[in-house]
Amino acid sequence: SASFPRRVASRRARARPRVATTRARKSMSTFRATSAERGTTLTGDAKLEFVSQLFDVVAHRYDAVNAVLALGFVDRWRRKALSAGLVATFAPAFARGRRVFRRGDSVLDVGCGTGNVTRFLEYEAMNYLALDVVGVDCSKNMIEEARRLTPGEAKYEVGNAGKLRFADASFDCVTTCYTLRNFSDVPETLREMFRVCKPNGTLLILDAFPPTGIFGAVLRLWLRFVLPLVGALMTGEKKAYAYLGTSIERARTPREVADELEALGAEAVEISALFPFGAASAIIARKPFDGSSK
Repeated sequence: SASFPRRVASRRARARPRVATTRARKSMSTFRATSAERGTTLTGDAKLEFVSQLFDVVAHRYDAVNAVLALGFVDRWRRKALSAGLVATFAPAFARGRRVFRRGDSVLDVGCGTGNVTRFLEYEAMNYLALDVVGVDCSKNMIEEARRLTPGEAKYEVGNAGKLRFADASFDCVTTCYTLRNFSDVPETLREMFRVCKPNGTLLILDAFPPTGIFGAVLRLWLRFVLPLVGALMTGEKKAYAYLGTSIERARTPREVADELEALGAEAVEISALFPFGAASAIIARKPFDGSSK
């Protein structure tokens, strides 16, 4: 019958989405099979796979959820830390008006997510500095979202923060914002950031850290209950946001991160608390002229 090939083709066409869906589910196997709490204890390739898949899932709504959950503070802290020493603020991010960037600097943003740092530096408030920014992230969907949101020919690429492809001393400044707890190997990532930073260059780390004190108890309740609930309502992915909340509670302290940078040979390491009870801090450090990764 002449219609037979058409019926076969039609059945094959209908089957293709099922194959694609099966492959998509298989590609999410590590994230789907791992609990939020277990995800915070993973290391190495397993952690890299878990985190990559998690952010692939939430990439399309990530910034919107952050804006609701953090009441705008996440973006405010990021802008304050990045503009340190360059704009007049009531409370400078760092003592002595230390500057993070200078005109024409090359910048590497590790764990760039949806490209907020690149847009702020190259296209928004600090575009007058003519900075050259490269963003690296382990999630291909976050990179795709960054490219969609960023005008022009911004430089984004998928990569492993613990194995950066760049040569030694490639960048004047290396930044990472709200990422440390998601790296598969934090000491190795810090070592890589230090390695690709030029002598006399700057490292800037901005992150959420384990809250302390009485108000810290309130923040912990927010992380454990409100964050997963709102995340689930806005994205349908409760586990992703349960992991993010738990990961903040179990993160290194700012002092521990500073100690690790000093062990690598970093100088003038300074911690600036951006929110009470240690909930958010920025850490700035300089690579000495004779600096090399230890």
